[in-house]
Amino acid sequence: MPAFLRPLLAAALLCASAAHAQSWPTRPVRFISPYAAGGTNDITARIVGQALQAKLGQPVLVENRPGANTRIAAELVARAAPDGYTLFWTAAPFTVNPALYGKLSYDTVKDFAPVVQTVIVPILFSVNAASPAKTVQEYLTLARSDPKQATVCSAGNGSGPHLAMELLAGATGAPLVHLPYKGDAPAVNDLLGGQVGACMNAMGTPLPHVRSGRVRALAMVSRERVPQLPDTPTFAEVGLPQVDAYAWFGLIAPAGTPKEIVDRLNAEVNAVLKQPDVVEKFTSAGAVPVGGSVADFERFIRTDMEKWARVVKERNIRPD
Repeated sequence: MPAFLRPLLAAALLCASAAHAQSWPTRPVRFISPYAAGGTNDITARIVGQALQAKLGQPVLVENRPGANTRIAAELVARAAPDGYTLFWTAAPFTVNPALYGKLSYDTVKDFAPVVQTVIVPILFSVNAASPAKTVQEYLTLARSDPKQATVCSAGNGSGPHLAMELLAGATGAPLVHLPYKGDAPAVNDLLGGQVGACMNAMGTPLPHVRSGRVRALAMVSRERVPQLPDTPTFAEVGLPQVDAYAWFGLIAPAGTPKEIVDRLNAEVNAVLKQPDVVEKFTSAGAVPVGGSVADFERFIRTDMEKWARVVKERNIRPD
């Protein structure tokens, strides 16, 4: 191509991109959830997606692509067209996987465009109601004497609950064994069925079972007690402040998505997160809306990657 034509081509592409962004969306938008249906990630994606439809004038569909510790969903989004129609309702493993697995099929920084952090969910440590353990210390004693009781389920490798379990094992020396699942819902199902000794989960999934009496809450991984379970102490209150992790979700687009689309999504999702009906649904699901700017989310991702890289190295955490 002659050199004098290159600036003209670049300008034409920029104009085409801007025109596309102004008309977006003209068809349904997909949220790719990296976990099985029924868990907190899936539920919160559907809450926001449903509210966002009215603002975008198009359906927002949630598509579940569980497996490989969210890497299947991440790769799908990384390879998707950067047109605003395929978005990632991502979770905590997004920033842990680079340290946990080393080389990935995508670049966590270069292949994505952060849009907005959406939700933080406190983590609940719980046992089946039939367990003799009434406190964290009683559970740890039980786990030291019975290998089956030492098994702890979570939504998957590198999830906030998995890391919380690793911090608990490191702080107490208990021989805990991590059992990763493809989401909170199947993990809690096995807790209910007595197949595992305990679970670390984003609070929303086991919460109904705590209220029904089928699951016993032992402690919360949170800075303070949560209003949904006011009688459940934090790990700091039971003498284990080292157990400090979180489950979080956020909306991410493929790299190269026009800035106009990213900015509009950020503004619309921030507005949705403030709607009273959405806040009420989040509260019922045990979730706390976050929101903020694109730059806020970018900083959070960088900081979280650095934090968990240190923890994975110090604890020598390996995928199970």
